[in-house]
Amino acid sequence: MGNVSSLNDEIIALKIAIETLTGLGTYLFPAGQTLKAVAVAKPNFPPTGTQTQGLEVVIIPAEELTMAPMLNQGASWVRSHKIILKQWDSQDTTLKIIEPLVELLMQLNYSVNVGLRLIPNPKIGNIETRNLTISKTIINRRKHGN
Repeated sequence: MGNVSSLNDEIIALKIAIETLTGLGTYLFPAGQTLKAVAVAKPNFPPTGTQTQGLEVVIIPAEELTMAPMLNQGASWVRSHKIILKQWDSQDTTLKIIEPLVELLMQLNYSVNVGLRLIPNPKIGNIETRNLTISKTIINRRKHGN
């Protein structure tokens, strides 16, 4: 299916682009290797025993396209993904990454909706998180007049 392939290509390109940002955290895997803490949400990733340090970025790919009506009576198909920022360092914040991340996403032709910042609460073990929704028009169909 072409749509699945283009979705996979889009997510891989998005992950690679995000990995170029500074200020990202790291995954420390049980075998000792480290990677930038940017992941596509999948079951069992990161694997049990992995330590996450600093800022983690998790991409949750769209499950389907949505249709957005247009003023000229056409329609656009839009793909929206979620990005979750998780700050595992209680002395740091997600605030530093927002501007460069949004700038990068806009350069990649995404519209970006930045959600509320949930501040950490060490008493109950919560870390700082922030959700973003990013969208991109995939197909733009217009009805032709007479």
